[in-house]
Amino acid sequence: MTKEEAIRDVVNMFFREYTRKIALSETGKMPEQLEPKTLKQAMLEHYEEVATEFHLAVYPKIAEINGLSQEIPNEITPDTMRDICVSEALFNVMADAYRQNFMSLLQGKLLTSL
Repeated sequence: MTKEEAIRDVVNMFFREYTRKIALSETGKMPEQLEPKTLKQAMLEHYEEVATEFHLAVYPKIAEINGLSQEIPNEITPDTMRDICVSEALFNVMADAYRQNFMSLLQGKLLTSL
């Protein structure tokens, strides 16, 4: 598996697990069981938390992929994420996967082509 594939998998896994957690806590159902409108609404109620949760979850995993320290800094910014990705190309892979997953959730569905 390439670093690009590994980073994409980490991002996709975050969104699957985070969406599952929110769907279960908000509705008691798995995301796949919800109507798109219901899933979208549940996720919108947690919109402001997504980036922070994402950074905390994926930072150590991307660090591990790149052979770097997995210690999470006090503040994670886009620049911090860029640094942990070690290259602009890997950062773009991460950012693109994030956008694809996020846009899918805004449509009320999980990204299925993972």
